[in-house]
Amino acid sequence: MIPRVCALALIAVILLSLLGELGFKSKRLFATLCTVILLSALIQPLSDLLSRLGLLSESAGISEAAACALKAVGLGYIFGFTSDVCLSLGESGIASAVQLVGRVQIFLVAWPFFEKIIDLGSELLK
Repeated sequence: MIPRVCALALIAVILLSLLGELGFKSKRLFATLCTVILLSALIQPLSDLLSRLGLLSESAGISEAAACALKAVGLGYIFGFTSDVCLSLGESGIASAVQLVGRVQIFLVAWPFFEKIIDLGSELLK
């Protein structure tokens, strides 16, 4: 997979360079399309990795907090990448909205732990 992705990336960069020299106006859109195609090579390996992590966490008894942290990191990567793509296409408003939605989603994933901390704190004060 690695040599194929690298070869495709180099071909895309060469094509983008040639298209830029020819005055192709949708160069950024083509670059984004190439990026999405290259990243689609990660779908199956990521699916396999998540399955293995799920099995490992069940057998090792990984805590709920560790699962939450993994979800937050994954969400951060997904929303960060999406925001970067929007910025590279010159859509800073959409990129800002994606970042805000990402932050809210991460907060919602972590919220049950905030509730537990608040409950423990209130019990200690009683």
